[in-house]
Amino acid sequence: MKVHITATPEFPLKTVKEVVDILNQTKGYLEFVYEEPFSYEQISLYNAKFETPKKIKNLTFDEFFHLCHCFRVSNNLPKEDYIVMVTSIRNTSNNNHEDWFSAFRGKNIFIYGLDWEYYTKHDDKYGIAYEVVENIFQSQIELNIDDVDNEPNIHAPSIGCINDMCTDKVDVMYKLRTADICDSCIARANEKKIEPLLLQHVIELIEGLRKEFISSNRITSKLKPDIVHVNSNRTINIGDREFETWPIQKVLFIFFLKNKEGVETKFVCDHKDEFYKIYDEIRHPADISVIHNMFNKNKLGDPSFGINKAKLNRALKELLGKQLADFYLITRVVIEDGTHVYKIGLEDKYIRIDPKE
Repeated sequence: MKVHITATPEFPLKTVKEVVDILNQTKGYLEFVYEEPFSYEQISLYNAKFETPKKIKNLTFDEFFHLCHCFRVSNNLPKEDYIVMVTSIRNTSNNNHEDWFSAFRGKNIFIYGLDWEYYTKHDDKYGIAYEVVENIFQSQIELNIDDVDNEPNIHAPSIGCINDMCTDKVDVMYKLRTADICDSCIARANEKKIEPLLLQHVIELIEGLRKEFISSNRITSKLKPDIVHVNSNRTINIGDREFETWPIQKVLFIFFLKNKEGVETKFVCDHKDEFYKIYDEIRHPADISVIHNMFNKNKLGDPSFGINKAKLNRALKELLGKQLADFYLITRVVIEDGTHVYKIGLEDKYIRIDPKE
């Protein structure tokens, strides 16, 4: 059985390809295939919101599943195959439930592909890969996600099963590290007469992902960060390695190194002046429109704050490796009063920023 994995056009293709590679490392009943996403021009034919993509705050479940259906028809993919669409666009259900990790309808699946590094302390690609497998299993047992309160095999609170609801999203790490399917859900699979080879492959896939979460967590626990040094000409060194990346991503990195307590996510755009000051220190004279366009939903062609943040984090992982990079990533954190903030979780003693000459 083939599983075709694609994305909405704004989502990084490299991540999607890595997800496919991870899943295909465990051979079995399912075959995972990368599919080139719709372009903005193509996807706009099926949903006019994509004519002005930066205005999109979220899409409904119906809209995501419609896009999956259109992708299937457009690419002449068999109805028995799965379609998975990874996205950085948030979602809302018909019952006004917001920000699900993922959802399925029949053999159409969408997955929200950002913020996994916060919830799992691992690269996004592993969380996305797990969600692919989870949704395939849930569709096979005909889980009723439209009636969460009355579906007996959706677990709330979490019990460490693949079908945990994870209303508190930080619980997701619990089920990722257990990689379990509880007795009740196995019984449901047998009742629905799931192909045994498919069920076996699902079990092997989540077990393979569990090993990634467990082993890398043990390695990370023994690491200590290197000092990050921002010198007077705004060159960045982490230990003895120079961190070279695009100027706008340097701006984000230096900004959050300076704002060690973090900034509430919905108010990041209020700090344009501080972003610009850092940008002018890096590239003088600086064009202030570069900063404004990062938060301008009507401006096309300029990477948003979220995309630049993701590119910065990816560059850190490429330089340092994913375990050491974890100390330096900009992540979304929930503080005591439930407020969401973006921050770098590095202790003060590892940060040196020289005055600008």
